[in-house]
Amino acid sequence: MPDYYDRYERRAPRARETALLRDLRGILGVAKPRAASLRFQLKGVEIDEIKSRSDLARIPVLRKADLMQRQKESPPFGGASATRPAALQHLLMSRGRGFQFAGHARDWWSAGRALFAAGLRKGDIVLNCFSYHFAPEGHMMDCGLRALGCPIIAAGNDDIWARVCRVMGREELARDARFLTNPLRVQHVDDMAAEMERTLAAKPSKEWLAALEAEGVPCGPINTVADVMADPQVLSRNMIIETLDPDLGPIKMQGNPIKLSAHEDPKTRNAAPDLDADRAAILKEFDL
Repeated sequence: MPDYYDRYERRAPRARETALLRDLRGILGVAKPRAASLRFQLKGVEIDEIKSRSDLARIPVLRKADLMQRQKESPPFGGASATRPAALQHLLMSRGRGFQFAGHARDWWSAGRALFAAGLRKGDIVLNCFSYHFAPEGHMMDCGLRALGCPIIAAGNDDIWARVCRVMGREELARDARFLTNPLRVQHVDDMAAEMERTLAAKPSKEWLAALEAEGVPCGPINTVADVMADPQVLSRNMIIETLDPDLGPIKMQGNPIKLSAHEDPKTRNAAPDLDADRAAILKEFDL
């Protein structure tokens, strides 16, 4: 049976293109009033009339040099962002490419779909060799891998790579001519992945994560829902509460994330009332 990333990959080509153009019109309708650069680019373009690829082809292309000039005139993003900087997750400054940004969406860069097509699946331990500094590539890969449920070893520089090799007991890999620098590791990523997979398969991910953290290597698990609900910090903050449903019995649900010192935060909640269960009491309160 074919393995799909999600149900959207099973759409017919015409239906997919129609849906993508519809979504694009919706996004542009929201973003255009908020982003000065986009308003300039879409000057004279009726968003509701963007219904085909030929319609897209009539929109002027914003050149990189023009964008960077606008960023100098109106920092940080040159009017290209519809979200205020304080509401973003990452503000990135790329050498030679100006400022870029990322929001809080689950897979902001939409890298998960491409990584899935490349063969990665939930539980695969992935060494992210792209840098997290001065460029968005490290964050792009990280975002997509987290969406897939892949534990990530962030080894974007030579020092961290050497630490990873020590943790694996494979110090010779740090001296291997193919893996001496980050560009070389990217060039020989298949060879490096084969060496690492052979070693990492010997222990469960929890043991590797503990060892990597002890060595100062940035890493973290991709938790399942069950893992999240059992997390000590989640339990300490009373984020999993219980209610007693008259039909279903005890049900666990999310607690209130906002904690106030003067407000009680009980570990149980009353069950949601049935439809119209409180009608009589409400009408009586208003003398109706």
